[in-house]
Amino acid sequence: MNKRWFPIVLTLICGWALAQPSWTLPSQGGRPLMPDEWLFGQGQPYHFRKPASPNGLPLERRAPTPSEKAAIEKIQARFAGLPSKAFLLGDKRDIVWVEYKAPAHDESTFLSASIDKTVTAMSAGVALCEGKIALSTKAKDLLPELAQVDIGESTLRHNLMMASGTTRALDDSQSMTPEEHSSLVAGRINFMDLIQGRLGKRNGWSELPGERFSYKTQDPTLVGMMISAAYGMGGKHFRDWQDTHFFPKVRVGDRRIQGRDTVGYAWSEGNTRMTLRDWARFAIFVQEARQQNDCFGQYVRDATRTQIKSDQRFAKPYAGYGYLTWTDNADIPNSYSALGYGGQAIVWSTTSDKYFIVFSNNVSVSEIHSMAKLWLP
Repeated sequence: MNKRWFPIVLTLICGWALAQPSWTLPSQGGRPLMPDEWLFGQGQPYHFRKPASPNGLPLERRAPTPSEKAAIEKIQARFAGLPSKAFLLGDKRDIVWVEYKAPAHDESTFLSASIDKTVTAMSAGVALCEGKIALSTKAKDLLPELAQVDIGESTLRHNLMMASGTTRALDDSQSMTPEEHSSLVAGRINFMDLIQGRLGKRNGWSELPGERFSYKTQDPTLVGMMISAAYGMGGKHFRDWQDTHFFPKVRVGDRRIQGRDTVGYAWSEGNTRMTLRDWARFAIFVQEARQQNDCFGQYVRDATRTQIKSDQRFAKPYAGYGYLTWTDNADIPNSYSALGYGGQAIVWSTTSDKYFIVFSNNVSVSEIHSMAKLWLP
């Protein structure tokens, strides 16, 4: 390159880099922020809504043992000093302790953030065990709109592992830019537009699908589309599918709000609102299924153990990733987790029937673990 042009080119490159958005969602103190108006919000008018029903799994309450009481007191002390709004300690179908901070209360619905990715993963297991889809099914085979797009070559398994080989996420784990996010909420574009376009391209990746982990928006979104398409719904209405095929198995009982765009493609990477009771029912469902010797039980065991090494970009203690679930936790061995933006988490033990649930505004993974490991063995 001619030396007199080098400073100009460097200036253009640096200017382009600085102009790229690196954060779509709010932050505070350099950490993800889930403001109360999001955490307890009621979603968009076009989101899927389900009223409460009498069919929820009965949840028992039991008193803590003396050693559990000592652990709870330590958890309470840490919870009091953190911007967390609720935590729940469970053991099988027993709820041992629940605690809230205002404005949270027993009937609040809590936004999942990326805990919903694990909900999507478990939904995929139901579709797989009903024989409607295979881990080897390619996206383009179910969604012909993606036949000429790079992501169309990825399989269900690739996307469950966050390994579609397409556009990397921004610094907050979102693939969408602020402009794309605003356009999606306003209905000017939909999820298929995004995946057919920029988000479905390799954009500099040299690896094939399945070869490299990269945590991002489009892979779990595509999983929801693929399940819907496998049932003849054209990629849309995954939330309706979950309502008839998935949540009755979980046996949730309270009202539920789930994100989708204005034409019906599900926001299946992070937008389900449920009460703490129903999040406990989901945790129990996963825990109990994992112990069964059937198709779904085997799938859940696979989903909750490492399928690919994590790049640890967004969850440093986790060296592995299963199917839309975090594994190989350096802070809490013998566990697996569903994690969400701002400090939402379900952490399950693999050596007992205990699980820990927390919903927060602005809490780090290490702070979540400082509470969870006091409860889990």
